[in-house]
This record gives sequence, C-alpha cells and structure tokens, in this order.
Amino acid sequence: MLQSFSPSPLARRLASNEQGSLAIVFALTLSVVIMFTACAIDYGRATWARTRLTGAVDATTLFAAKELRISGTAISALAPLARTFFDHNMAAAAKTIAITGFDLALTADGTGVTVAVKAQVPTMFALVAGIKTIQVPQTATAIFNEQSQNVEVGLQLDVTGSMSDTINGTRKIDSLKSASNSLLDILLPKSGNGGAKFRVGIAPFSAGVNAGGYASVVAGSAAPGGCVFERRTSFNDATDVLPAGLDSLKTVKDLGPKANAIAPACPAKATVTALTSDRAKLQPTIDALAPGGWTSGHLGTTWAWGLLSPQWAKVWPAASAPAAYGDTTTRKIAILMTDGIYNTVGGTNDGTELGGAFGVDSRARAVALCDGMKTKGITVYTVGFIKAGDNAAAADTLKTCANDESHFYKAENGDELDAAFRDIAQKISALRLSR
Repeated sequence: MLQSFSPSPLARRLASNEQGSLAIVFALTLSVVIMFTACAIDYGRATWARTRLTGAVDATTLFAAKELRISGTAISALAPLARTFFDHNMAAAAKTIAITGFDLALTADGTGVTVAVKAQVPTMFALVAGIKTIQVPQTATAIFNEQSQNVEVGLQLDVTGSMSDTINGTRKIDSLKSASNSLLDILLPKSGNGGAKFRVGIAPFSAGVNAGGYASVVAGSAAPGGCVFERRTSFNDATDVLPAGLDSLKTVKDLGPKANAIAPACPAKATVTALTSDRAKLQPTIDALAPGGWTSGHLGTTWAWGLLSPQWAKVWPAASAPAAYGDTTTRKIAILMTDGIYNTVGGTNDGTELGGAFGVDSRARAVALCDGMKTKGITVYTVGFIKAGDNAAAADTLKTCANDESHFYKAENGDELDAAFRDIAQKISALRLSR
C-alpha cells in the first residue's frame, strides 16, 4: 500500500527560497539603472555645454559679420580675430567642452559669414556604457538680410551752440562727427555694401536750415546764404506738402525786425545733402558740422522728412528722388538727433526754453511732423545727446517722436552716442542670424 509523502517544513522552505535569483535580477537591474543614470548625468552636462557653445558661436558669427561689413577685413585676417573672440566667450566652459575644430567662411554671395565649430564633451560616468565623448557641433550664419530692398535714410543733425560743450574733454560736435561716420561705416562702408541700395541724406539744423542750392526751389527766390525757416503759412506745418508759392519757406529777409537776430542763423557750411549712396558726397557735410545758434528742432525734422518725401521730389536731383510711399521695395528711415530742448521758431528764441511760447510751439510742430511721418510708413529713430545734469525734459520730444521706446536712444557721452548710431545702423542694415 502506497503511503503519501509530505515534505518536511525545512524542505518546503528550501524549495521556495528565491532570494538568490532575485539578487541576480536586482543586480542586473541596478547595473542598468546606474548606466542610464550615468548617461543622463553626462547628457545633462552635454546639454549645458551645447547651450554655452550655441551662445558663443552666435556671438562670434555676429561679431565677424559686423567686422566684415564695417572694415572689409579679409577673411584670412578675420578668422584669427573671430577665434580669439570665440575663445573669450567660451572661457567659462573650457573645462567641460573640448573644441576640436573652428572654421570661418564667407557665405556664397560674400555678404555674410558662417562659423562652424566641432566640439565634444568628454564623459565622466557614461564610460560604463562605453561612451567616451558626446559630440556637440554648432554652426551659425550671419547675413545682412536686405531682401533686395532699397533703404532711404534722412538724418537730422543738431549743430546748435550747445554742441560746442565738452564731455570728457571732447566737444560734442566732434563726437557727433565721429558717430555720423560710424553710421556711414555700416550703411555705406568703404568695402561696399553687399549689393543693397542704401541712400542717406543729411539735414543739419540750428535756428534755421542751410538749404544751399535747394533754397531757391523751396523759398521761391534766392535765400541769402541758403538759409530758410518755416512756411509762410501754417496750413501745412504738420505735412510734407512741397513748399511753394504762398506756402514757400521764409528766408532771413522775411523774418523782419522783430526777430531777435541769431548769429549765425543757419549752419554756415553744413548744407542739406540729398539722398545719395555716394559717401564722398556726404563726407563734406559731416566734416563741415560746426556749432552755433539756437535750436529750431522742428525745422530739422521738416527737412529730414523732406529728404524722404516723394512730395519733395522736385527739390532734389533725379538720382536723389525719394521712392513713392507704399513702395514695397523701399524702406524709409528718419533718424532725429538733438542735444537739447527745442526753443526757437521763426529765428526767435524767447529765452524761456520749453516753458516759453516758442519752445512749446517748436515741440508741438516737431511731434506733429513725427506723427505725419509715421502715418506714411516712415520708421522714426531718435537720439538725445543729453549729458548728465541737462534738463531731463529735453528727451521728452524725442521719446514722443520715436516709433516706440526701443527706437529712442539717450547718450550721455561720445561713446554712447557712437554706440547709438552704430546700433541704429545695424538694425537698419538688418543683420540676421540663421542656423
């Protein structure tokens, strides 16, 4: 007779003991977890490194493109400059990223540059997975995105008596000359402008505007010294209607004995220069800038608009005629620069600055003209050369005139004025970064 067999308690415990196999599974799982954790840490380091590298490559590419545009530096000379700039920007990440290649080249059309960097991040923990390095290459291209557009720039420059003041040992008028040349260095560089058709016109002003040979067209007769002022009527003060006939501009003779004589009433040699892409025609105007007279800011704005207005086409030579409003192939830019409060109308200053009737009138006219320009699609940048301690109200008109706050610049010294003009020029020339 068969007897049933019942394992002893010890046998049952031994048969059900799975701790050994669980330990093996646990060890295998743990090793996988450790490997993935190690890789995650190193890939986190690589992500941080890639972010730093991207920033450095972008900054270097923009730097190189600007140097190419401004100075026309040969690519062979530009490459080491760019590498030095790049290394400086990468200094904080030098222990994390190994740079294995750096290349700078012109774009196919020669108007921009491409920077390509080969880099890798040595791993610290992913070695357990057999991964020794993580590659983080970066490439960026900076070009002047002109989109085949023409660009017209009307530049209002203040050459009033206060521009003879000095800041840090330099006369303000000399700082203005330098900043104006910096703007032209970018828009009309000696090395060429990459095919874009930039045209710049200049309207210096003080108590009046020296229209030079254009005075007879807008004044209806020869103006002594080319010096012109407001319209004879007020109907079109806030417009760009061509001054003519009864609405032509006043001359010194028209001011009459009531005008408290200003010496000089107009810039002596710095005459209005019509739109041109020939820098040689603009340079004499900048070189001739000299301080003197009071501040009739609305006249400077009138002429900055006139340089850009198709309504004034009869005033200018055919080659300087502004494009029509709404022309999608052309952008119109006004840059309005002054160093103080507008305070003069009709050649007269009442000595009470902004609080006086003439100051209020000049400001109101300028703002109305700015509003008129903006409704015509003209982009308005403004620059206040207003040093520390000057009346803060001097910036109010410019802030109101600008398209928005990002289009207003306040410069307290020559370096800041130069930086403002350069920044505006770079925005106008549409430097663009792509990957």
